[in-house]
Amino acid sequence: MSSSEFERPLRALSRRQFLRGCALASGGLALVVACGPQPAAPAPAPKADAPAAPAQQAPAQKPAEAAKPVESKPAASSETPKQGGALRVGFYIEAATMDPHLSGSKIDRQVYHNVFDPLVVIDTKLQVKPNLAESWQTPDPKTIVFKLRQGVKFHDGTDFNAEAARFNFERMATEPKSVRKGEIANIESAEVVDPYTLKLNLKKPDASLLATLTDRAGMMISPEAIKKLGPDLERNSAGAGTGPFQFVEWVKDDHILLKRNDSYWNKGGGPYLEQIRYRPIPDDTVKLQSLQAGEIDVMDYVAPRDVAAVKADRNLVELDVPSLACFWYQLNTTKPPFDNKALRQATMYGLDTEAIVKGVWLGVGVAANGPISPSSWAYDDAIKPIKRDVARAKEKLAEGGMPNGFSFTVNTNNIPINVQEAEVMKAQLAEVGITMNVNLTDSARLLAEGNSKTAQMSSYQWSGRPDPDGNVYQFFRTTPGTSLNWSGLSNPRVDELLDRTREVADQAERKKLYSEIIKILHEEVPGIFVVHPIEPKAFSPKVQAYEPVPDGMMRFKDVWLK
Repeated sequence: MSSSEFERPLRALSRRQFLRGCALASGGLALVVACGPQPAAPAPAPKADAPAAPAQQAPAQKPAEAAKPVESKPAASSETPKQGGALRVGFYIEAATMDPHLSGSKIDRQVYHNVFDPLVVIDTKLQVKPNLAESWQTPDPKTIVFKLRQGVKFHDGTDFNAEAARFNFERMATEPKSVRKGEIANIESAEVVDPYTLKLNLKKPDASLLATLTDRAGMMISPEAIKKLGPDLERNSAGAGTGPFQFVEWVKDDHILLKRNDSYWNKGGGPYLEQIRYRPIPDDTVKLQSLQAGEIDVMDYVAPRDVAAVKADRNLVELDVPSLACFWYQLNTTKPPFDNKALRQATMYGLDTEAIVKGVWLGVGVAANGPISPSSWAYDDAIKPIKRDVARAKEKLAEGGMPNGFSFTVNTNNIPINVQEAEVMKAQLAEVGITMNVNLTDSARLLAEGNSKTAQMSSYQWSGRPDPDGNVYQFFRTTPGTSLNWSGLSNPRVDELLDRTREVADQAERKKLYSEIIKILHEEVPGIFVVHPIEPKAFSPKVQAYEPVPDGMMRFKDVWLK
């Protein structure tokens, strides 16, 4: 179940393996939920000098107050951090692009957070903190004024300043291939007040914007690097960032290499590592064996079936990170058969998502009631996941003019947990008369067909954002051109509610608005929500000072090797 925010590992399957798996799935899946002793987590980072506090934060910026923080408590280390060494990280798929403005892949973000600094950052409790912007003010609800940090240079030696920031916002808004347009759609203009003061003029009040700017929409790219590299920036971001590590090279299907930025502006703590080497290892078994053999130091994700074994392995460190993610399927409402709402509803009622979470994900997560995770303050536990109802599914088939059923094709990545999920769905839907054909594809094609709305159904994995706006707005708001609204949903009431969630400052009121949106999504079915996963990660014991953030991104500035 992959998408533009690809989440899950595991090796590709042959057609014979897939067909054999389908046969097994029709007979049911064993439910295996095991647990074991858990070794100490990586030691926390040493306390760095705190940056200047914001002069005045936007009143609506309160996502951390109710969000559930990471529960694991890393063990303390009395040792002094050591400089040097290469951290080897195993990822499950190849990266897509090194250009943050064009990226829709979670793997890309994992690299970006070590190369590109955003204007603001989030901590382990999802609180927004200063970064390239050392403070901000909101003189009125439609204006944010950032005081930018002085003395920061891009890796190419050029200055980061207000003009560079303005250039980035303009590019995100105007570049034809930019997928950040939806995230910054409410910014009317970015204005240079003085060399280190940037003013964002908003179309409407926006309670979500600061949290949005902690990720790719807030990551600053060197204007000179953009001009120099042009389209080559997608494969080579040398000189483009301001972060603790610099891009060195990308050898396709082999590795991405970063090196320490010895001139990094933040002198508190690291970077300590000499290099970070990211290696795509699609086979989860091979990746775990590589960690056990000492060939890699970090696994970005432990497959559900391996969690118990990793927890029990005293030679490894396992860390469960509650995530903001949601995995679902987008149904293309602009073309047959899913331009027929009754047929979308029939498909929804034909699926048992709780059984999928137990049987496929082995309980490493919870069944989803919508796009907002239980880790978010906006999660409404009064809204339950849709229950399977075979009789109602058949009623909806008749209502949609297809009493004998219909067929459709789903695009999903050719990796085992995605395929296993597709097997179960195929078997469940067959019981109500719906034929689901499975198109196993690579990430690039899945993304292209989703963006062009040529696929009938697409698997979609979203790693989540600290403000619920990032999990909802860009997927379900009517947006012309390229966007993450692959379903093509265009519902005036949803649009109205989504706009309102950005304008309202009160968190309780925003939560009510999101709850109403989710109820409409249950009725309109632009997507079928499956699971909010947990993010199990695994480390060599020599990895020190890793601090997990619930957005799932692995930040290595203060990490060192024992």
